Amino acid sequence: MSNIVEAKNLSFSYPLDENERIFALKELNIEIEKGSFTVILGKNGSGKSSFAKLINALNRPDEGTLTVAGMDTSNESDTIEIRKNAGMVFQNPDNQLVATIVEEDIAFGPENLGLPREEIRERIGYALKVVNMSQYLKHAPHMLSGGQKQRIAIAGVLAMKPQLIIFDESTAMLDPKGRKDIMNIMHELNRNEGITIIHITHYMEEAVGADKVIVFRKGRILKEGTPEEIFFDKELLRESGLVPTFEARLINDLEDRGIDLDKTLDMERLAGEICR
Repeated sequence: MSNIVEAKNLSFSYPLDENERIFALKELNIEIEKGSFTVILGKNGSGKSSFAKLINALNRPDEGTLTVAGMDTSNESDTIEIRKNAGMVFQNPDNQLVATIVEEDIAFGPENLGLPREEIRERIGYALKVVNMSQYLKHAPHMLSGGQKQRIAIAGVLAMKPQLIIFDESTAMLDPKGRKDIMNIMHELNRNEGITIIHITHYMEEAVGADKVIVFRKGRILKEGTPEEIFFDKELLRESGLVPTFEARLINDLEDRGIDLDKTLDMERLAGEICR
């Protein structure tokens, strides 16, 4: 499987004043495979969102290279094509909704591509169906719940037919049910539509089921691996300040008491292990 995102010795900084800059990312080397589901974990200020904005070409690297779908994000002539291929869903959907009617909001991106009216209608129908919001076609976005607004924001990105979608803490402002619904949509997009997903979060339970997890701390990568390799690394958890899921905490605590169990993040398997 080819890589859709490749970072090589990637560094990025923000200006403090005219003479000084502070690095948000330092010498990152990351490969994300096309069609994969990758979760980036880290506390606030670890550099997660800075990396997301570089992928979407909202910012450009200071050093090193970052390629998205084979295009160099430092090349300004590729910016529009990169953003067509790498959609982004932000934390607050109100910052992403631009129209007074759901239908018009989703049409905004395709209209700016100059697509024929009939194709735009097809894309609107497709996007709303995927996020299970077809019945809200004529509704006003500002009258919807937070979770519904986030679905409309996702539909607006889907209407652009991207290869990759970056979810930048897109569940952070939602209640538990809303978070679960958005996570289900992410996995369905990955599984059924073949879209590469990069999910940026500080909720470790949202990394369960990912193909790969990357842990950021102070602009660097602490570790990358499968969810199991990350969740059961007690030293890593202490260093990163992340709170593991209930299943991981229970297994780690029992291990500290001399009870060895198979390291699983599946509750039913864990219950069976404990009974055994």
